[in-house]
Amino acid sequence: MGITSILNIARNALFAQQTSLQVLSNNIANVNTKGYARQEAVLTEADAVMTDSGLIMGNGVRIEKVMSYYDKFLEYSVAKQCTSMEEQKTYAKFFSRIESVLDENNSQLTSNITAFFNSWQSLSADPLSGVARLDVATKATNLCESIRNTYNELRTLQIETDNNVANQVTEINNLLASIAELNKKTYESSAGGSEAAGFASQRLSALQELSGKLNLQYFEDENGGLTVMTTDGKSLVEKGNVYELSAEKTGADNFYHVYWQGNSAYSVDITNNISGGTLKSLIDLRDNQLGTFIDDVNDLAQSLMTEVNAIHSTGYNAGGTTGVNFFENMTRDYAANLDLSDEIKTDVNYIAVTSLASNLTSNDIALAIADLGSADVTIGGATTTYVTYTASIASTIGNLSQNAQNLSEYHQNLMDMVSNQRESISGVSIDEEMSNLIKFQYAYQAAARLINTADTLMTALMEIGR
Repeated sequence: MGITSILNIARNALFAQQTSLQVLSNNIANVNTKGYARQEAVLTEADAVMTDSGLIMGNGVRIEKVMSYYDKFLEYSVAKQCTSMEEQKTYAKFFSRIESVLDENNSQLTSNITAFFNSWQSLSADPLSGVARLDVATKATNLCESIRNTYNELRTLQIETDNNVANQVTEINNLLASIAELNKKTYESSAGGSEAAGFASQRLSALQELSGKLNLQYFEDENGGLTVMTTDGKSLVEKGNVYELSAEKTGADNFYHVYWQGNSAYSVDITNNISGGTLKSLIDLRDNQLGTFIDDVNDLAQSLMTEVNAIHSTGYNAGGTTGVNFFENMTRDYAANLDLSDEIKTDVNYIAVTSLASNLTSNDIALAIADLGSADVTIGGATTTYVTYTASIASTIGNLSQNAQNLSEYHQNLMDMVSNQRESISGVSIDEEMSNLIKFQYAYQAAARLINTADTLMTALMEIGR
């Protein structure tokens, strides 16, 4: 031991304090970075050495590792809450839009149905009136347009959710690739080094974003690598390898289905196994929620066509002919194509008002159709009235929208609570960092002074040698 040892101790001290200041600076720079986990350079006493005289002497300080402050349980809780929160946010967003489509102010289904049947009541009071016939045709046209518009808006939303499924799969694959690349960097970096700590923080942030898109399970291996799997055990990231998802249009519905690419030889359709996150809610909205409302509107159109045509086709019009349908007869896609028959569109005198060929001033057909407005009819296999049916559609989506909004707020509150707990461990405190800044600054200055002292001793020694 001698002056050279003092210089080595001072040099190592300078490096240790400088590294600590660098890590601290990174913390301060990322104070507002979402998902960042506070880092700390862990200092430890260097191994002691034995002097020529047999004394055990300290040998300064060394950097053991740079560690990130995070609680694995809290990180897991954040990821799970992110899954639920993003799922309910997606439901709330789309249910609100469906509610706008089905709102009476927009769809006018109930008002147009009521106006249509009321026009038949007015026609029954004056069966030979051309004006009353024209009013029936006008009200029917308005009703057909409102049903077609409602159907088309719902279909547009369904197509949008389907396209979003493909977009989500692309984003998921990008995040999986990012996690796999960070895994590689973690393995390549020195154990416990500052780079490894930075990679861990970035990976946790990517994992949280990924958890918002679908439900996952994951764990760290002994080397710090992250393995990510679906809830049913299909690997997505394993060390540096990625098993991507793909979105392919299949089936009669021509919708995107989600496939897990196990390897180049085979893939598995996991569409129905996705149990949470934005991707799950989009698939459910597309296949079930929107599909149900589209079916409801389709059933309404089919019932109107069937019930009105069944009565109208038995009646006689102003020209004394019978067997004319009021609505265009269809066997499918009723809501998409509901319209007046070609005869009625050509001439409103084809509208039938009586069942008696010998008495064209009778009004029993017009009254029978008018009574449909309040009568029990079959819609989608259930017995109800048209007004009750449309009101139930609006009520259903209203309840779904409100429930999704409540759940979205509930999970947001839980997310805030868990995030605050995470911040108490992983977050950066400016007050604490500034205090450490002063501490490391003084330590660095002291180490620099030690070098000056050693240099002075070395100069004095050299002078003696002369």
